[in-house]
Amino acid sequence: MKRMITLALLCLLGLVARAQTATLAFELTSWNAALEKARQTHRPIFVYAYAPGCHFCKEMENSTFQDPTATAYYNGTFVAFKVDIEADTAFARRYDIISYPTYLYLDAAGNLLYRSGGYKKAPDFVAEGRAAFDPQTAFYSLQQQYQSCSRTPDLLYRYSQALNFPSQQNPQPQVVAEYLATQSAEQLRSEQNLRYIFKYSTPQTDQYFLAHQADFTPWFSAEERQYKADRMIINQASDLGEKSNAQGLQQLRQLIKTNFADTARANSLATINFLEGRRDWVRYARSTRRYSQLPAPDTYTLSKTATYVYHFAKEQGAAQQQEAIVAALDVMPVLLKQQRNYETLLLYAKLLQQAQRQAPAKAAAQAALQQAKLQNESDEDARELLQAIDAGAKK
Repeated sequence: MKRMITLALLCLLGLVARAQTATLAFELTSWNAALEKARQTHRPIFVYAYAPGCHFCKEMENSTFQDPTATAYYNGTFVAFKVDIEADTAFARRYDIISYPTYLYLDAAGNLLYRSGGYKKAPDFVAEGRAAFDPQTAFYSLQQQYQSCSRTPDLLYRYSQALNFPSQQNPQPQVVAEYLATQSAEQLRSEQNLRYIFKYSTPQTDQYFLAHQADFTPWFSAEERQYKADRMIINQASDLGEKSNAQGLQQLRQLIKTNFADTARANSLATINFLEGRRDWVRYARSTRRYSQLPAPDTYTLSKTATYVYHFAKEQGAAQQQEAIVAALDVMPVLLKQQRNYETLLLYAKLLQQAQRQAPAKAAAQAALQQAKLQNESDEDARELLQAIDAGAKK
């Protein structure tokens, strides 16, 4: 009897250990082998397309792919295959994959059912795996209905939502516009449609949002509405900058004057992102420095400016690089006040090193090391920077 109890406990411990180490099980052979296994087992296929340096890929691998509920569903349902898109560019071209991570769902015969991408929490990841088999939500089923000239409001609504992934020629803006055209003015003010409009950024949804901002107040907070308005300005101004379209920038300023209460903030964001699009790093950094002195500048803009100046300001030559760095360093105290973490301190140290301010750079790198310990993060980059600073001081 004692022996039987011991064996039972060992079995239980084995089950617990397997649960604790559960992970999504990928086929480690070729794509053709995965297709053949799917045909033999009559199981659909899940494809995880990744790149080694992809941040959100690592998050999926370290969290969602380790979740017991997600792994139980995917391991029990699919033949799973992972592919490094940077190494297998032919696979990327074949399936129109231009972002990481991308997820493809195919039936047992290798026919595409559904696709999506980005970081997903385990419940959403499982829900998406189930949605791949539902003709009401499965992307390629909706695509076939649309291409057969079905244009009912319900089909347009569902298809536009299924198009929420990057591709070479994504028709989502067109489908969104087609759906909105089927709705009356009264229907557009429904909660469902207001949430739909708020979700997307297309010429039609942006125009409607700006002209009817009060209608969104019951459903979205002031912070959410501010964030959407900022993103609209950022995207439009960046596109105009890439085209060096100064006239378009003036039109955007007129739109800001008509539709925004805080015109100083909105115009600053427009200028910053227009100059970013033009890759005019000195004026870009100086514009961000002015923006940082306004009330409540957003962390995203400040952090992006410092990062871009660090990586790209050298494009304009050594003298202008230093001018851009000086302006970016003036932004850093404001950013550190809002977001004092390992990444920001390390960025500050790197900019100081580029400015050849070795002593402050070393102090900032040491502060980054201390912050890494508090955040329980790897401090490898900060240590490498300290070694480079010390090596430079010895020359």
